[in-house]
Amino acid sequence: MASSARSHLRPLSADSLVELAYGSIRQSILAGEFKPGERLVESRIAAEMEISRAPVREAMQRLSQEGLTVEKPRRGNFVREVNGKDFVDIYNTRIAIESTAVRLAVRNKAPLEPIQKTIEALEKASRRGDVAKTVDLELKIHEQICEASDNQYIVMTFRSLAGPIQVALGMDDALYENLEDVATEHLPLLEAMRSGDADLAARTMESHIVSTVGPVLERLGGDPADLLTQAEEV
Repeated sequence: MASSARSHLRPLSADSLVELAYGSIRQSILAGEFKPGERLVESRIAAEMEISRAPVREAMQRLSQEGLTVEKPRRGNFVREVNGKDFVDIYNTRIAIESTAVRLAVRNKAPLEPIQKTIEALEKASRRGDVAKTVDLELKIHEQICEASDNQYIVMTFRSLAGPIQVALGMDDALYENLEDVATEHLPLLEAMRSGDADLAARTMESHIVSTVGPVLERLGGDPADLLTQAEEV
């Protein structure tokens, strides 16, 4: 009598479907496949993914909470748009909080191994051409620097802006001819932190934040001169 083969596969749960929908939509947004301002139609996405609308709806709620999408009453969900003023406001806020964060991190003599490991992971992701993962890891580096400041309010402020920052980083990174440059540009920042010179670290952070945003900002109709520091290098 032949014995029946037991499958090692587990059925997908509702939570698994939400994670799959969330991850897929999120990656498409960060990779620029869904454009800023584009409406995300639940029924169409569900049909393309061959799942019901319920997990897509939950995924949309998570994306909205993350700041990557905007829900408009009676109209649906849209990819968050970032105009020239938004871009300037986001980057000026980053300059303010991250230059302070890196000064505190240097003063605290915070361990830099976690940041080094994330840069190494960023190098691998960028080498694969994985834009979404590159954006995630780039954001993580800057969050780790904020955490190294040992200032909970800096961390809270940075995390509250994580969604818009990710959209801005995605727009910036998408313009790189060689995505590996995204990882390379973080090495001087790490070296400045290792130097123990808080002023140097802050200047390097400011320069790092604004060094590549000029083309994106001009495309959005913004003025690079509106950035508070290092504007001449944009």
